[in-house]
Amino acid sequence: MKKTFLSLAFGGLFFMVPGLLIFMLIMKAIHLLTPIGSKISTFFELETILGEIAVITICIVLILTICFISGSFIQKGFFKKWSNRFEEQLFILFPTVQTMRYRLVGDQEMVINEFWHAVIIAEDDDVYNIAFITDSTDKFYTLYIPDAPKIDAGEVRYVAKDKLTFYPITTKQAMSSLYTFGKGLDIETIIKENQKNRLE
Repeated sequence: MKKTFLSLAFGGLFFMVPGLLIFMLIMKAIHLLTPIGSKISTFFELETILGEIAVITICIVLILTICFISGSFIQKGFFKKWSNRFEEQLFILFPTVQTMRYRLVGDQEMVINEFWHAVIIAEDDDVYNIAFITDSTDKFYTLYIPDAPKIDAGEVRYVAKDKLTFYPITTKQAMSSLYTFGKGLDIETIIKENQKNRLE
């Protein structure tokens, strides 16, 4: 019982740390933007409408605007190399937070910079694995095959392009399936749809 309690406590602690860091960063950003928010609030007389939360509301809007502008730059190709390195470091430092993020908003259409390409790879004897193509050269793919349910450990392989058969999936599908020990991923449908698209 004691071991179970300690495991749960430490597990919860490690899960909370990234969340607390993000919260602290947001609060710090609000603190830095408060003078600007106060001036905007006074200029437009927003305190008469929103009351005491006027300045905080303006600060949150400013933070979201800055995030949106930064995201637009990344989406258009600016800061791409920096973003890739930053994403990789986040995966190393906060794998739980990154997994949750991709599970919630990880569709290819929604992710600004999907630097890992999620795929299902075919191996011998009709065995399939979830993997991520992390790099490629003229002749080889670099694959990362993660453990489940956590992705912060796994196996790296270098596979010749002409020897690898794979079927693309979204990062959200991959993360959700890994988190649930493989449940919810319709392998048969994915293979059939990809084969049909290749024939067309």
